[in-house]
Amino acid sequence: MTKKEFTLIYQWNDNDYRPDVRFYLGMNETGFTMHITIPEADPMREKTKHFSSVCVDSCVEWFVNFAPEICDRYFNFEVNALGTMNVSFRKDRYDSKFLELEDVESLNIQTEIFDDHWTVDYTVPFTLIEKYIPGYEFKEGMTIKANFYKCGGEIRHHGMWQPVKVEKPDFHRPEYFGEIVVE
Repeated sequence: MTKKEFTLIYQWNDNDYRPDVRFYLGMNETGFTMHITIPEADPMREKTKHFSSVCVDSCVEWFVNFAPEICDRYFNFEVNALGTMNVSFRKDRYDSKFLELEDVESLNIQTEIFDDHWTVDYTVPFTLIEKYIPGYEFKEGMTIKANFYKCGGEIRHHGMWQPVKVEKPDFHRPEYFGEIVVE
């Protein structure tokens, strides 16, 4: 898969804070790769334990259904600048199951903080997807459904790739995920 770049729009903001975050989705022989560049100096990063509420820190998120033709659930990957991740497999905001710590460790999360930006890299192994979606099989040309988000930190903001057409902030709306053809 050629790396695909995704940029954000901002919704629900009552300020001018709109960082130009870039998500790069790719693939290697073991799974889907994610590289994110976030133009923030000194990002808020207080959460240090996986499965904590990293969305209150400076946070980037990827919500993705890897097999919409056979599964109505999605993964939500939320990560801060320390590499602390909150990740679950869910149907919506209320119906969810946290992944296991060994699952989070299999993502090989790497972060770097620079003077004017920070980056996140991780890989979602095909074996992890298969564990939660029995019958999942990767195929070239398949379509996944997803949205990419930026939130948290000291200045309240809500960035997303695809608009979420609801009045109040709510990223857990899979009906607004966009389609991505894996080619």
